[in-house]
Amino acid sequence: MDIVIIGGGPGGLYSAILLKKRFPDGRVRVYERNRADDTFGFGVVFSDETLDNFLSRDPESYAAITGSFAYWDHIDFRWKGEVVRSGGHGFCGCGRVELLAILQERCREVGVELHFETEIEDLSAFRDADLVIGADGINSRVRETYKEHFRPTFEWRRNRFVWLGSTKPCEAFTFHFTDNEHGTWVLGEYQYNDRLATWIIEAPEATWESAKGEVEHLSEDELLVYMTELWGDYLDGHELVANKSVWRVFPTIRCENWHFRNIVLIGDALHTAHYSIGSGTKLAMEDAIALDDALAAEETVAGALERFEADRREEVEKTQHAADVSVTWTENPHRYAGMAPIQAAYSMVTRAKAITHENMRARDARFVDEVERWFADDLRKQGFELPGASPPPPMLTPFRLRDLVLRNRIVVSPMNMYSAEDGVVGDFHFVHFGAFAHGGAGLLMSEMTAVSREARITPGCAGLYTPEQAEAWKRVIGYVHDQSDAAFGFQLGHAGRKGSTRIGWEGMDLPLERGNWEVVGASALAHGPGMHVPRAATRADMEAVRDA
Repeated sequence: MDIVIIGGGPGGLYSAILLKKRFPDGRVRVYERNRADDTFGFGVVFSDETLDNFLSRDPESYAAITGSFAYWDHIDFRWKGEVVRSGGHGFCGCGRVELLAILQERCREVGVELHFETEIEDLSAFRDADLVIGADGINSRVRETYKEHFRPTFEWRRNRFVWLGSTKPCEAFTFHFTDNEHGTWVLGEYQYNDRLATWIIEAPEATWESAKGEVEHLSEDELLVYMTELWGDYLDGHELVANKSVWRVFPTIRCENWHFRNIVLIGDALHTAHYSIGSGTKLAMEDAIALDDALAAEETVAGALERFEADRREEVEKTQHAADVSVTWTENPHRYAGMAPIQAAYSMVTRAKAITHENMRARDARFVDEVERWFADDLRKQGFELPGASPPPPMLTPFRLRDLVLRNRIVVSPMNMYSAEDGVVGDFHFVHFGAFAHGGAGLLMSEMTAVSREARITPGCAGLYTPEQAEAWKRVIGYVHDQSDAAFGFQLGHAGRKGSTRIGWEGMDLPLERGNWEVVGASALAHGPGMHVPRAATRADMEAVRDA
């Protein structure tokens, strides 16, 4: 095997180590545009699960990484002058410079060829290689060279951010917020060696719009002065450190295709997931593991690249989804401004939905008990009676919406069943909704119910615009109320001009948009103005209906 890796970051180096071990008689080369000791940023983060993967794949590099990292188990959430701590998270921070040095040394030990300060501008030099791996980061030249094949997309997040370091010791991963005349600033902080902690400072959209004229073009030294003043009380005399620290916007990158011929992308060249879940380096190194597994399982490189994408894509997309959900928290801090510290901390810790209430209890039962006690006390202040010793889980507590009180916070919202007759719900719906009523939910919602004949998606959609429809719904809802404590709510909707049911005239050869017209007998009905066009209509009449 002749394997060429473009990019000497953690993903490229780890891939080189694994593949050289897989093919000890093969040739594995790494080409990196920067010097061996060049790096940008500060620390990287790994979870306990990721470290277990490293141990099983290359114990030597695992031992070196874990021998130089800073470990923490807690998250501190600093909010309105209070600090709320939760535990059981299991992360480690490692300096990026140290990580690269460890992986470079391990590459040399196993026989990988390392070429630094080498810019690869023409991949044709490697046309005879068995496999070319593009591990050259967010601004990947490999991806750009073959972008019509990889078909990348870029989604730019809303916050501006800057990476700094700090000499202030940090014993837990810390979320912190502060305000000045421009608005709220967000800090994510973690220790990564015995000297420095990473500081990621974010400016949400409204804050940036107010502050950019003042901070956008500051030099590094000026930026350090500004941020030291902004976080002065928290720094308590400690220093901030810069390293190519400029304001950035994070791009979420996705590629429709992961490989082309014998070329495959990994890491940030292939995909990105927002740093709020600490996944960039983790994803790249786990890509290397998955690619190594695929090459072990398949007899050909082509087959291995197909397997790599098939086996790995779902996990990457799940991580990207979790990151997309996570990042919206710090993009919208104003949403949480009215929350108590314990409530906001719980919201932040569970923001990506990967940590559920019971999963959090397994991590830190004390924290969850504290959340539940606060929640129950807050409901008692609203006039609800709850057991004092062991209140029910928040999901099973009452909820007041103006004059409506729900017995719990469970909502069931069935899908559209398209089983109504001219908008009238029947026996099917009686059984369908009746069954849900016995499930114990506090609120049962209707399927999307059209507000007019023209508002339906299909002729089978339920409606609420005639007395017959109202009577039919009254029968269904009456059963729900008689047989359960559930409230019943309607999803009223209109399919919109293009999505609504439209009936066209048979035999007319008109350039109508697909899906807007349907043949019914010998008449045409154009919803919108609600005009009925007789069989004898002229072409001009039909075109007028279409335009309307």
